[in-house]
Amino acid sequence: MSPKHEKSHAKCEECARKTILIGLVANMFLAAFKLFIGFLGRSRALIGSGLCNLSDITSSIVVIIGVKFSKKPADDRYPYGYGKVEFVAQFVTSLFMILGTVALIASSFFVIAKRVIVVPHLVVLFTAVLSAVVNALIYKFAHCGGEELNSPALKAHAEHNKIDVISSILVAAGVIVVRQGLHWVDPVIAIFECLHVLHGSVVILIDGVKGVMDTSLPDDYIEKVEETVNEVDGVKKVRHVRARQSGRYIVLDIALETDPDISIARSKKISQTVKAALRGADRYVGSVTVQVVPAGAK
Repeated sequence: MSPKHEKSHAKCEECARKTILIGLVANMFLAAFKLFIGFLGRSRALIGSGLCNLSDITSSIVVIIGVKFSKKPADDRYPYGYGKVEFVAQFVTSLFMILGTVALIASSFFVIAKRVIVVPHLVVLFTAVLSAVVNALIYKFAHCGGEELNSPALKAHAEHNKIDVISSILVAAGVIVVRQGLHWVDPVIAIFECLHVLHGSVVILIDGVKGVMDTSLPDDYIEKVEETVNEVDGVKKVRHVRARQSGRYIVLDIALETDPDISIARSKKISQTVKAALRGADRYVGSVTVQVVPAGAK
């Protein structure tokens, strides 16, 4: 990594750390405020949104722990590093999101069945708007950090906050509609919020499982790796490319063919050039294993 990239990387790390900490404090405030106003203002949708913020608190704590441990260097016990901690953090975050919505779904269905008339107070509207603005800002910085640092945990955290933005907007819209006389809308929105959260949680959960299970990266990424390797002088053919993500970094296992008459020193030079080319093409390429095979060999 060049000095310029190292400086940018360090800046992103610091920005991401501050974003998570600010998000933790903001969600603690929003969760308490939403639940209080939700009960006081008689809005199940806002209570549901408050439960989302409660799971955000857990998400922030898990992400802080995950990001901290994922940066630890490899050692004798974990020779491939601690990168997968971020996938575990992603997995745990999604579980808390799922658990935080099940109770409200049942409760909202109960309200609809009993035909309870609920008219949320206007303070619910202002609380929802405030929440949407705060979560949008947290999402913006968390998404930026997740993309720049290639961090699965930060990306999951950003998606969690995006869900909260949509949730808060729905609550605000629901208050306006309910006050026009459609009293059943508030619990329906609460159910819709929960289903939306569940969908987002399952997507994050699946991504976490894929990371833990070393699922192969997409075909288009593997094709780009093959193109980069084929451009290296001395490479006749790429036999296979196996690519997986370990936390922020990508692990590559490559087998390539070269002229059978070249020396061992030349083979080693080609292998080193391939590694350098791949790391130059993608700064998040970490461990690269290159197997050099003479053309025609089985």
